[in-house]
Amino acid sequence: MKIKKLIASLALAVATVAVLAGCQSQTVKLNPTKDTYATNGLVAVVKGTVSKGAKVTYQIGDGTVQKGTNNDGTFVIQVPGQLKKTTVTVKAKKAGQTTTKKVSVRKTKAIATYPEFAMRYNMINQQMKIVADPLPMTQKNGLVDFYNHDGIRIRANVQSQQVVGIAYVFPVKYMKDKTKMKDFAMRLTVLSTAVGADGKQVLKDYQKLAKDAQNGQTTVDNIHNKGITFETSFSDKGLYMYLVKK
Repeated sequence: MKIKKLIASLALAVATVAVLAGCQSQTVKLNPTKDTYATNGLVAVVKGTVSKGAKVTYQIGDGTVQKGTNNDGTFVIQVPGQLKKTTVTVKAKKAGQTTTKKVSVRKTKAIATYPEFAMRYNMINQQMKIVADPLPMTQKNGLVDFYNHDGIRIRANVQSQQVVGIAYVFPVKYMKDKTKMKDFAMRLTVLSTAVGADGKQVLKDYQKLAKDAQNGQTTVDNIHNKGITFETSFSDKGLYMYLVKK
Protein backbone atom coordinates (compact mmCIF):
# COMPACT_ATOMS: atom_id res chain seq x y z
CA MET A 1 0.00 0.00 0.00
CA LYS A 2 2.83 2.35 0.87
CA ILE A 3 4.38 1.77 -2.57
CA LYS A 4 1.05 2.45 -4.27
CA LYS A 5 0.64 5.67 -2.27
CA LEU A 6 4.19 6.71 -3.17
CA ILE A 7 3.56 6.06 -6.87
CA ALA A 8 0.30 8.02 -6.67
CA SER A 9 2.07 10.92 -4.95
CA LEU A 10 4.79 10.94 -7.59
CA ALA A 11 2.20 10.89 -10.35
CA LEU A 12 0.40 13.83 -8.77
CA ALA A 13 3.67 15.73 -8.41
CA VAL A 14 4.57 15.10 -12.05
CA ALA A 15 1.11 16.24 -13.15
CA THR A 16 1.43 19.40 -11.06
CA VAL A 17 4.83 20.19 -12.58
CA ALA A 18 3.40 19.63 -16.05
CA VAL A 19 0.52 22.01 -15.35
CA LEU A 20 2.91 24.64 -14.00
CA ALA A 21 5.17 24.22 -17.00
CA GLY A 22 2.16 24.68 -19.24
CA CYS A 23 1.22 27.86 -17.42
CA GLN A 24 4.76 29.17 -17.69
CA SER A 25 4.82 28.50 -21.42
CA GLN A 26 1.72 30.68 -21.76
CA THR A 27 3.28 33.63 -19.91
CA VAL A 28 3.52 36.62 -22.23
CA LYS A 29 7.08 37.87 -22.60
CA LEU A 30 7.61 41.62 -22.11
CA ASN A 31 11.12 42.89 -21.47
CA PRO A 32 11.97 46.61 -21.73
CA THR A 33 15.69 47.27 -22.28
CA LYS A 34 15.89 49.59 -19.26
CA ASP A 35 14.10 50.54 -16.07
CA THR A 36 14.66 54.27 -16.68
CA TYR A 37 14.87 56.23 -19.94
CA ALA A 38 16.07 59.74 -20.76
CA THR A 39 14.70 62.12 -23.38
CA ASN A 40 16.77 62.49 -26.54
CA GLY A 41 15.62 65.36 -28.73
CA LEU A 42 11.85 65.46 -28.35
CA VAL A 43 11.16 61.97 -27.03
CA ALA A 44 12.31 59.15 -24.80
CA VAL A 45 12.41 55.91 -26.77
CA VAL A 46 11.09 53.02 -24.66
CA LYS A 47 11.84 49.73 -26.37
CA GLY A 48 12.31 46.03 -25.75
CA THR A 49 11.19 42.53 -26.67
CA VAL A 50 7.70 41.05 -26.50
CA SER A 51 6.04 37.77 -27.40
CA LYS A 52 5.28 37.58 -31.11
CA GLY A 53 1.63 38.27 -31.82
CA ALA A 54 0.99 39.92 -28.45
CA LYS A 55 -1.01 43.15 -28.39
CA VAL A 56 0.98 46.01 -26.85
CA THR A 57 -0.56 48.99 -25.05
CA TYR A 58 0.99 51.73 -22.95
CA GLN A 59 -0.05 54.52 -20.62
CA ILE A 60 2.00 57.65 -19.91
CA GLY A 61 1.41 58.66 -16.29
CA ASP A 62 -2.35 58.75 -15.73
CA GLY A 63 -3.07 59.55 -19.38
CA THR A 64 -5.16 57.55 -21.80
CA VAL A 65 -4.16 54.02 -22.77
CA GLN A 66 -2.61 53.97 -26.25
CA LYS A 67 -1.90 51.18 -28.71
CA GLY A 68 1.68 50.14 -29.34
CA THR A 69 3.11 48.14 -32.24
CA ASN A 70 4.55 44.64 -32.05
CA ASN A 71 7.18 44.37 -34.77
CA ASP A 72 7.69 40.61 -34.91
CA GLY A 73 8.74 40.38 -31.27
CA THR A 74 10.02 43.88 -30.56
CA PHE A 75 8.31 47.10 -29.52
CA VAL A 76 9.27 50.77 -29.66
CA ILE A 77 7.29 53.50 -27.88
CA GLN A 78 8.08 57.19 -28.31
CA VAL A 79 7.26 59.10 -25.14
CA PRO A 80 7.33 62.91 -25.44
CA GLY A 81 9.75 64.47 -22.94
CA GLN A 82 8.09 65.16 -19.58
CA LEU A 83 8.53 68.01 -17.08
CA LYS A 84 8.55 65.58 -14.15
CA LYS A 85 9.65 62.00 -13.64
CA THR A 86 6.89 59.93 -15.23
CA THR A 87 5.90 56.28 -15.06
CA VAL A 88 5.07 54.53 -18.32
CA THR A 89 2.99 51.38 -17.93
CA VAL A 90 3.45 48.88 -20.76
CA LYS A 91 1.21 45.84 -21.19
CA ALA A 92 1.37 42.85 -23.52
CA LYS A 93 -1.69 40.62 -23.98
CA LYS A 94 -1.96 37.30 -25.79
CA ALA A 95 -4.33 34.33 -25.50
CA GLY A 96 -5.98 35.73 -22.39
CA GLN A 97 -2.66 36.28 -20.59
CA THR A 98 -1.36 39.77 -19.73
CA THR A 99 2.09 40.88 -18.61
CA THR A 100 2.63 44.38 -17.21
CA LYS A 101 5.91 46.27 -16.84
CA LYS A 102 6.51 49.78 -15.53
CA VAL A 103 9.43 51.99 -16.56
CA SER A 104 10.33 55.58 -15.75
CA VAL A 105 11.12 58.55 -17.97
CA ARG A 106 13.41 61.13 -16.39
CA LYS A 107 12.20 64.70 -16.21
CA THR A 108 13.51 67.27 -18.66
CA LYS A 109 13.54 71.06 -18.76
CA ALA A 110 11.36 73.51 -20.67
CA ILE A 111 13.00 75.97 -23.04
CA ALA A 112 10.18 78.54 -22.98
CA THR A 113 6.63 79.12 -21.85
CA TYR A 114 4.34 78.34 -24.76
CA PRO A 115 2.19 81.53 -24.76
CA GLU A 116 5.29 83.75 -24.74
CA PHE A 117 6.96 81.65 -27.43
CA ALA A 118 3.85 81.74 -29.63
CA MET A 119 3.54 85.51 -29.28
CA ARG A 120 7.19 86.08 -30.23
CA TYR A 121 7.10 83.51 -33.02
CA ASN A 122 4.02 85.05 -34.63
CA MET A 123 5.30 88.61 -34.26
CA ILE A 124 8.76 87.92 -35.71
CA ASN A 125 7.36 85.93 -38.62
CA GLN A 126 5.10 88.86 -39.42
CA GLN A 127 7.93 91.39 -39.12
CA MET A 128 10.23 89.33 -41.35
CA LYS A 129 7.38 88.55 -43.78
CA ILE A 130 7.90 84.80 -43.44
CA VAL A 131 5.13 82.53 -44.67
CA ALA A 132 3.90 80.58 -41.63
CA ASP A 133 0.58 79.82 -40.01
CA PRO A 134 0.16 81.81 -36.78
CA LEU A 135 0.31 79.70 -33.63
CA PRO A 136 -2.63 79.68 -31.21
CA MET A 137 -2.02 81.12 -27.75
CA THR A 138 -2.67 77.76 -26.07
CA GLN A 139 -1.58 74.31 -27.17
CA LYS A 140 -2.48 70.73 -26.32
CA ASN A 141 0.05 68.40 -24.72
CA GLY A 142 2.24 66.31 -27.00
CA LEU A 143 4.06 66.62 -30.30
CA VAL A 144 2.76 69.28 -32.67
CA ASP A 145 3.92 70.62 -36.04
CA PHE A 146 4.53 74.36 -36.17
CA TYR A 147 5.55 74.12 -39.84
CA ASN A 148 5.60 71.20 -42.29
CA HIS A 149 6.05 71.94 -45.97
CA ASP A 150 8.15 70.42 -48.78
CA GLY A 151 10.08 68.25 -46.33
CA ILE A 152 10.98 71.20 -44.11
CA ARG A 153 9.58 70.54 -40.67
CA ILE A 154 9.45 72.39 -37.36
CA ARG A 155 8.00 70.14 -34.68
CA ALA A 156 7.68 70.79 -30.95
CA ASN A 157 6.91 69.00 -27.73
CA VAL A 158 4.51 71.00 -25.57
CA GLN A 159 3.65 69.96 -22.01
CA SER A 160 1.46 71.97 -19.61
CA GLN A 161 1.83 75.10 -21.79
CA GLN A 162 5.62 74.78 -21.71
CA VAL A 163 7.77 74.23 -24.79
CA VAL A 164 9.96 71.27 -23.84
CA GLY A 165 11.87 70.99 -27.12
CA ILE A 166 11.80 71.88 -30.80
CA ALA A 167 13.04 69.87 -33.79
CA TYR A 168 14.02 71.59 -37.04
CA VAL A 169 14.52 69.30 -40.05
CA PHE A 170 15.87 70.60 -43.36
CA PRO A 171 16.40 68.30 -46.41
CA VAL A 172 19.91 68.11 -47.84
CA LYS A 173 18.54 68.48 -51.38
CA TYR A 174 17.80 72.15 -50.65
CA MET A 175 21.27 73.05 -49.40
CA LYS A 176 22.40 74.33 -52.80
CA ASP A 177 19.19 76.28 -53.35
CA LYS A 178 19.86 79.89 -52.34
CA THR A 179 16.18 80.70 -51.88
CA LYS A 180 15.59 77.67 -49.65
CA MET A 181 18.76 78.35 -47.65
CA LYS A 182 17.68 81.94 -47.06
CA ASP A 183 14.32 80.64 -45.84
CA PHE A 184 16.11 78.16 -43.56
CA ALA A 185 18.26 80.90 -42.06
CA MET A 186 15.28 83.17 -41.44
CA ARG A 187 13.28 80.42 -39.72
CA LEU A 188 16.27 79.49 -37.57
CA THR A 189 16.56 83.13 -36.52
CA VAL A 190 12.86 83.21 -35.64
CA LEU A 191 13.02 80.02 -33.57
CA SER A 192 16.19 81.10 -31.76
CA THR A 193 14.82 84.52 -30.89
CA ALA A 194 11.41 83.15 -29.86
CA VAL A 195 13.01 80.87 -27.22
CA GLY A 196 15.11 83.75 -25.86
CA ALA A 197 18.42 83.08 -27.60
CA ASP A 198 20.43 85.50 -29.75
CA GLY A 199 19.15 84.67 -33.23
CA LYS A 200 21.95 86.45 -35.11
CA GLN A 201 24.70 84.76 -33.11
CA VAL A 202 23.06 81.35 -33.47
CA LEU A 203 22.98 81.85 -37.24
CA LYS A 204 26.69 82.75 -37.27
CA ASP A 205 27.52 79.67 -35.22
CA TYR A 206 25.47 77.51 -37.56
CA GLN A 207 27.36 78.82 -40.60
CA LYS A 208 30.58 77.56 -39.02
CA LEU A 209 29.02 74.15 -38.41
CA ALA A 210 27.85 74.02 -42.02
CA LYS A 211 31.42 74.56 -43.22
CA ASP A 212 32.59 71.68 -41.02
CA ALA A 213 29.87 69.49 -42.52
CA GLN A 214 31.00 70.39 -46.03
CA ASN A 215 34.41 69.03 -45.08
CA GLY A 216 32.86 65.63 -44.40
CA GLN A 217 31.94 65.82 -40.73
CA THR A 218 28.62 64.16 -39.89
CA THR A 219 28.83 64.98 -36.17
CA VAL A 220 29.59 68.56 -35.21
CA ASP A 221 29.76 70.58 -32.01
CA ASN A 222 26.47 71.76 -30.59
CA ILE A 223 25.56 75.43 -30.44
CA HIS A 224 25.01 76.88 -26.96
CA ASN A 225 23.36 80.26 -26.54
CA LYS A 226 21.68 81.81 -23.49
CA GLY A 227 20.91 78.48 -21.85
CA ILE A 228 19.58 76.83 -25.00
CA THR A 229 21.44 73.94 -26.63
CA PHE A 230 21.09 73.50 -30.39
CA GLU A 231 21.94 69.83 -30.94
CA THR A 232 22.96 69.61 -34.58
CA SER A 233 23.80 66.73 -36.90
CA PHE A 234 23.99 66.15 -40.64
CA SER A 235 23.19 63.03 -42.67
CA ASP A 236 22.90 62.17 -46.34
CA LYS A 237 19.20 63.09 -46.03
CA GLY A 238 19.37 66.39 -44.24
CA LEU A 239 20.08 68.61 -41.27
CA TYR A 240 18.60 67.77 -37.89
CA MET A 241 18.57 70.41 -35.16
CA TYR A 242 17.03 70.06 -31.71
CA LEU A 243 16.48 73.04 -29.43
CA VAL A 244 16.62 71.78 -25.84
CA LYS A 245 17.73 72.82 -22.37
CA LYS A 246 20.22 70.62 -20.50
